[in-house]
Order: sequence, then structure tokens, then C-alpha cells
Amino acid sequence: MESEQLIFTKFKPQDFAEYQSWFKDPELNAHLGPMEENDPWLDYILTNNEGVEYSIFNEHQMIAEVGILFPNQQYPSYYITNLAIKPGLRNQGVGSKVLKALINLHPLKGGESWKTAVNANNPKARSFLEKNGWIGLSSTPDDANMYDYEFPRLNLFGQGR
Repeated sequence: MESEQLIFTKFKPQDFAEYQSWFKDPELNAHLGPMEENDPWLDYILTNNEGVEYSIFNEHQMIAEVGILFPNQQYPSYYITNLAIKPGLRNQGVGSKVLKALINLHPLKGGESWKTAVNANNPKARSFLEKNGWIGLSSTPDDANMYDYEFPRLNLFGQGR
């Protein structure tokens, strides 16, 4: 996996069956599911203009799926809505590689940042973000039982904010 190039493509209807099959995994289903056969999620992501849903491939297979919202005047941050790694590829560095490539794919402009939120019942996701340099914005979950995270913006000297 280390030497393979990641290919980000806009999620297509033909990616759905593969992605849906990942939800047979109890852990993925518990945190991102359920995903039904005629799930309205597919129509939503195919018509949403406020962000993009990516299918991520290596040379041979779809290995991850990630959704983001684009910055706008009201909310000047890229926002990761979901990140799923193909269940058999977990704990192999795939998620970190995907996250780094995603951030490099969308360079930040002045005032922008990367943000996401993680359910308090998902400590593995929180640990993953922290391992990858994301900073928790609060020590307690919000009213929706979520922890907010931000990836530090770099200043002109290359240091964290």
C-alpha cells in the first residue's frame, strides 16, 4: 500500500454496491450505518453541490470513501462528514494516507481550515484523528454527543497556529 498511488474520484452510482457491502462489518455499521439498498444517501450525495463525496481507489480496488463540505462565507472550513476504510484494510495506515492525500487535494486559502466531528461513542476515530495531528476543540462532547476537531492551520513559518 505504501508505494501505491491513491486515486480520488467523485462517488458514482456504480461505487454504491461495493461501499454498501462494507456495512456488513459491525464496527463500520455501528458508526456510519445503516446503509439500506435504496438509501436516500446516494441521491443526496449525487446531487449535493455544497461538497463532494469521494471514492478512493488504489491500483486495484476501492479502499476508502470520504465526504466533505466545502468552505463558504458562513462557515470558512472544509468539513469532513464521513470517512470509511474498507473493513479488511483497517489498522494498516490506509486511513492516515487517505486523510493526508485529502488535505493535500484541497489546499487552504486564507481563513480556511479543516474540521470534523466524532461521536463520543467512537474512541477509535478520536484516537485516529489525534494520531494524525488533529486537535480536539473541547474536552467534553456537545449536546449531540460529538467532539469537534480541527486540523491546525499553518502560519507563514510552518508552525501550528
